[in-house]
Amino acid sequence: MTVPPDEHLPARLRAEAFIRQGEERVGRVWFRSLTRFLDRVRPSVRQGGGIDPARVSDHQPFWTEQVDVEVMPVVSGILTTAFRRVRPSGPAEDDAWVSDYLNRAGNRMRGTPDEVYGLIVAEVERGIREQQGIPEIAQAVDLVLTASGSDRWPNRARTVARTETLAAVNAGVFRAAELDAQARGDVAPFKVWLSTADRRTRPTHREADQQRTLLSEPFVVGGAQLLYPGDPTGPAQEVINCRCTLLPVVLGEEIDWTDRQNARGGQDG
Repeated sequence: MTVPPDEHLPARLRAEAFIRQGEERVGRVWFRSLTRFLDRVRPSVRQGGGIDPARVSDHQPFWTEQVDVEVMPVVSGILTTAFRRVRPSGPAEDDAWVSDYLNRAGNRMRGTPDEVYGLIVAEVERGIREQQGIPEIAQAVDLVLTASGSDRWPNRARTVARTETLAAVNAGVFRAAELDAQARGDVAPFKVWLSTADRRTRPTHREADQQRTLLSEPFVVGGAQLLYPGDPTGPAQEVINCRCTLLPVVLGEEIDWTDRQNARGGQDG
């Protein structure tokens, strides 16, 4: 059977390359910030040879600063670049919708100390159940508090990077397309869901490929309603590690947002 050509392939490939670059940057800065945070937490939790999980909260302000000063500017830059590739005119930074999105994204990442606390408590409880001594439990806790001590934190960095980058890109494209439609007076702008065409794509997202709907209406993906791929208001099973892309459609014409700034003479942000 002959497989029809993928008319969306150029848009898919350009979007994938753009997202991959963003993931690398977010993953790198998030892991670096986490390493700094754990290096501060470890001596506090392990002070005096014991284990005090409550001391993690002492360093919440430091982690919040890392998120706000190191991580979120990278996420914001990715969203802004995606925004301007659809709508070069008008700064994304001044848009209330964009500001609200970035505030919520920052709040999601500021919860990492709670995750660290939970992991420490879990190791202590496991050690007690297994009748381990303090040295064995402390060793397991030290592993939790060492960024490169296991696959846990590198894997977590990849998940955060993929999820937050993809969401920021599609949020930027969605909002820019929305404002663009308002400026044109287009009362019925559309959008298309583009899935990544490989074996790693979850079945529900593969089924959603090329789903077309009004820009203001959600996609229906696996029974969930998502305004755009990676929409953080959706269920985790349809959002985490998503690699799909939003393609705005204007008056029946598909827009390759990844290269639209060249046609309009705009610049990357």
